Amino acid sequence: MESFRDVPKNVASDKRQTYREITPAAVILGVLWGAFMAASFTYAGMIMGFTSGGSAIAAIVGWGILRGVLKKGTVVENNIVQTIASAVNISVSGVIFTIPALYIMGMHEEISTLYFFLATAAGAILGITFIIPLRKQMIEIDRLKFPTGTAVATVLKTPGSGIEKARLLFFGMILSALVYLVQQFPLLGLPHVLPEVINIGSFLHLPSWINLAMALSLMVFGMGLITGRNGLIVLAGGALSYYIITPVVKALGWIPSDVQGAAVSSFVYGNMTRPLGIGMLLGGSIAGLILSLPVIAVAIKSIAQANKMGARSRNEELPISYLYVGAGLAFLLLFITAYRLSNLGLGRSLLTAFIGVAWIFIASLLVAMSTGMTDWSPVSGLSLVSVMILLYLTNKNVPLTILLGATVGVAISGAADMMQDLKTGHLVGGIPSRQQKVELLTAWIGPIIALTVVGLIWKAYGIGNDMVPAPQAMALKSMVDAILGGSVPIDKFLAGGILGFALSLSGVPGLGVLVGLSMYLPMLYILPYGLGCIVHELTKKKKGHEFITEKVLPFAAGLMVGEAAMTLLFAVLTVAGVLHP
Repeated sequence: MESFRDVPKNVASDKRQTYREITPAAVILGVLWGAFMAASFTYAGMIMGFTSGGSAIAAIVGWGILRGVLKKGTVVENNIVQTIASAVNISVSGVIFTIPALYIMGMHEEISTLYFFLATAAGAILGITFIIPLRKQMIEIDRLKFPTGTAVATVLKTPGSGIEKARLLFFGMILSALVYLVQQFPLLGLPHVLPEVINIGSFLHLPSWINLAMALSLMVFGMGLITGRNGLIVLAGGALSYYIITPVVKALGWIPSDVQGAAVSSFVYGNMTRPLGIGMLLGGSIAGLILSLPVIAVAIKSIAQANKMGARSRNEELPISYLYVGAGLAFLLLFITAYRLSNLGLGRSLLTAFIGVAWIFIASLLVAMSTGMTDWSPVSGLSLVSVMILLYLTNKNVPLTILLGATVGVAISGAADMMQDLKTGHLVGGIPSRQQKVELLTAWIGPIIALTVVGLIWKAYGIGNDMVPAPQAMALKSMVDAILGGSVPIDKFLAGGILGFALSLSGVPGLGVLVGLSMYLPMLYILPYGLGCIVHELTKKKKGHEFITEKVLPFAAGLMVGEAAMTLLFAVLTVAGVLHP
């Protein structure tokens, strides 16, 4: 498929009128699949503490439906499908890193659900409007890589391969859904055939304080299959926490005599590894901000360049007035939220709104540039820093602080996603203004779905336990509790911060944050995730990178989505009273 940018303008104009692009089929498929991914990835993210973008999955499904079922569809039409689907899905990360902390702390009922919906939906729109003026500079002039966007363009340009990948994806979905269904047989009055967890430590007759239980979860295994080498960092961090720090602490006699058996691991987690993990998250996030200062400077320069060429690109870009409207909307929203949900007063509410808008703008620039250069989007770290700043601005009003933190997280994740999608569109000949419009019209759906799923999971399974660990939210809760209680373990925070800062300066994007996060995950999920990472690397070594891309990744995506969807179905049935765990 030739790019429209490689042909004369008049010919490109004719082709754009001929080729199917924004069609009812593309919009409906994009919204439906995006909503399905948003629900599935919300649950998966609450298990592992991070999510997947889903653009490539949406492109694969798009070819499976458009060409495999409807027997029609163009590259640019499927580009609209993946643009909408990823816009709906991507913003869930901003929700699941923050809002579950309110449920864990029992504060979720202190704010009306309507405010949750409005604040996070507005955040999704703001992230897009704030980044609109930078498209031409980042993509066409600076020619940033945006690796994910480039990979998705490759999928779009190979419809035949896309249909085959869709078959593998759907097979993976069916397999993982069936395995989960068999595991839940006792709930349906059927024989117990397949356990959800196996205790390897008990099988090997290891001491009870050695935590070596593993969840039999194809979803988590699939996430590891997708991640590969970088995910081994999480496995290493978990091993450090559970199999090095815990035995050392026990050997040194730092554990009270009345703490015995399995309680040893919990004691070390609560008093050692958890505060070290928080410190590493903070240290890694601060290092990421410092490393990104040159990026912010370049981004601000890009805005100046974008303004100069505004007249020339008017036919392709949404006007910069969208940015001004977005900034005004953000300020008004944050001001009303701060003023109505607290006793800050007029002046302090205005200051909170101003700093909130400025931080959303800076953070959106940061993630867009960072994603373009490294494909790493530091949403969780920036959300954590946001909450720290806002906690003091709001006089330690925790519900308001976390709500505003969710707004920031949703905005910056949306900004990164839109630039990836626009890179894809640039490579396949899409019209930027059309992609921007469909994102603005649909991005608000994702946060609402994510908030609904969080509430559903809370009612069905609870949050912050072995089944739904929500590590990012647990880290946020621990940090807030320490600040409010005046019991901040400064020595452990400082030690973890220095280590996380140093790791993040190692050249591996987000290394300090990843290792810190792994100290919050139970080995129950770290083990199957790490196993998936190992299988990915061994398969790549034996079969090659192309086999991973063409066969393993779509199948792994299906494993991930199928179990998550089935889990949510069982959660709905549980909340409705049909099932009784």
